[in-house]
Amino acid sequence: MTGPPPVRRVPPLRRWVTDPLGPVPLLTAGAVVAAAYGHVLTWAVLGGLAGYTLSGSV
Repeated sequence: MTGPPPVRRVPPLRRWVTDPLGPVPLLTAGAVVAAAYGHVLTWAVLGGLAGYTLSGSV
């Protein structure tokens, strides 16, 4: 009879990236940046929608 296979060591970077809580800091930073530039993003989206409408694509 044989035992379980040996556990392979995982590099620390891969462990951090694949951890379920790994993306949380990145998403938090993205939300903070988006909140800081909310007015710019709003006008960018509205401008894009207006251009799409005026181009006759609707």
